[in-house]
Amino acid sequence: MDWITISGASVPPLGQGTWRMGEDAAQRTREVDALRAGIEAGLTLIDTAEAYAEGRSEEIVRDAVADCRSQVFITTKVWPSHARRAEVLKSLDQSLRRLGTDWVDLYLLHWPAREVPLAEAMAGLADGLERGLARHIGVSNFPAPLMEEAHRLTGGRVFANQVRYGIATREPEVSLAAAAARLGTTLMAYSPLRHVMGPDVPVQETLTQIAQAHGVSPAAVALAWTVRPQAAQWVAVAKAASSAHLAENAAALQLTLSAQDLERLDRAFPAGGEDIKLQEF
Repeated sequence: MDWITISGASVPPLGQGTWRMGEDAAQRTREVDALRAGIEAGLTLIDTAEAYAEGRSEEIVRDAVADCRSQVFITTKVWPSHARRAEVLKSLDQSLRRLGTDWVDLYLLHWPAREVPLAEAMAGLADGLERGLARHIGVSNFPAPLMEEAHRLTGGRVFANQVRYGIATREPEVSLAAAAARLGTTLMAYSPLRHVMGPDVPVQETLTQIAQAHGVSPAAVALAWTVRPQAAQWVAVAKAASSAHLAENAAALQLTLSAQDLERLDRAFPAGGEDIKLQEF
């Protein structure tokens, strides 16, 4: 898959997460190398946050993209405790220094802020946009009504909402996806393999069968489903814990699921459930 155009912006459909990267200094070289390998494999969206390893994850990203910044779409996030208008710009400036770049492609409010009015928080993000420090702004973990309010407060400039979503966590489809479509807002899926992959998670039979038919892993099928053309407003980030896992994720970029595949997966992983709830930090 090539970069896709959503709301007038070019975005990689699939990328890499960095949560917990930077926590162990002994793993720094391995983590940088993993991100670089991912970029070379086409996973050119990198998601990080000031809260990840107290900013050290952003430093890992800096080292990984030092000679290829223009090829990468970097997303980072401000923590709610820094959501006062002036503090947002301060946090953004600190993130830029750690990332070693003059701008981020997307800057998000990590969670709704309990102690800060949404209007003030979004004004801070808009300041970063207007000063050219962020090319796009958005929110993360926002239910539909709050996302719509953030969009209104910024004059329609909420480019993205990052939420937990995947083939086995389809709750955002209840109302969030419809609201995002009305607004022209990109939805960014994090933890797209939740309840699908893991040492204690049995792989669902239909997923296994489709993966075998395509000669890929179940993870590749689940990721290809998340960024399928029929869900054009979605992009996804998934962390790879090993080179083998990275290769499995990257295979999703070359995988096109048939209409029959999608029908089978819909039956095996039905949509519905309780939509995302407001959680404030």
